[in-house]
Amino acid sequence: MRYKRKRLLLIKQKHLRLFIGAAIVLAVFVILSVILSATGHEAKKQSAVNNMKSTGLINIGLRGDIGKLCTFNEDTGKFEGFEKDVADEIVSRLFGSDIFVNYVLVNSETRSAYLRNGDIDIGFGAATNMKEKSIIYSSSYFSDGSGFLVIEDNKKSMGAISGGTVGIVQDTMHALESEKKDHEKGATLMSDYLKILEIEAAVKIYASYPEAIQALRDGFVDAVCASETMLTRFGMTGMLLLPERFMPSDYRVCAANTQSIFVEALDDTIAAMKQDGTLDALMKKWDLVNYTDIKEQK
Repeated sequence: MRYKRKRLLLIKQKHLRLFIGAAIVLAVFVILSVILSATGHEAKKQSAVNNMKSTGLINIGLRGDIGKLCTFNEDTGKFEGFEKDVADEIVSRLFGSDIFVNYVLVNSETRSAYLRNGDIDIGFGAATNMKEKSIIYSSSYFSDGSGFLVIEDNKKSMGAISGGTVGIVQDTMHALESEKKDHEKGATLMSDYLKILEIEAAVKIYASYPEAIQALRDGFVDAVCASETMLTRFGMTGMLLLPERFMPSDYRVCAANTQSIFVEALDDTIAAMKQDGTLDALMKKWDLVNYTDIKEQK
């Protein structure tokens, strides 16, 4: 009887050793698979960067009319501003000095068209419409906050806008179609936000920031809603920018959807610039406030 018990114990111990051995082999296999998979994906990203480098040229789209974010200086024929500095840093980290950079003047409409047609390789700016299927976006390198600009003597709080009209600008986040399923015809994201704030106000869309600001000055609207950067750039004497910030607008690098692996390499570079303080330093240089922590209201 004792012999049988001893034999059974030895068999159980042998099975246990075999089980532990198999578990160790499986764990090593899984770890190696993860490492090899990660290494393989890193190689794909580097290959995408090398493919771009091999052309010897990268065409980058920048807006030239957004103040401290980016301005085209007609006297020098060069771009200046935060986004130009961010673009220079990204190019330097990805390609060193092994590529020629051609900066192309774009606007909110032509940027997407240029990407689809191959006229530019990447573009910088506000990610107004993330649902556009032919375009993909990097992670955010800056977030601007929205605000209300009013005539200083007339309105001094968001609540005072109720009963009036809010001006917004076409091709901005505020002018996008409402996301509410039962929205009225012509309703916008601005309309949605006003309802969240319980502000009863009409919304009127203008073709440009100067037109919207002039409408405010002439009394056709009671407030203009736009990003802080734009309101600061185009606001006039006698106007007041209310202190509340909302509806964050993310600024990202965009590319054609065929460049998804290259965009992942851009993501890594942007993450490194956040980690080492480069982006914060550039925002400080251009006196910009990053509103990345604003919570979107639903």
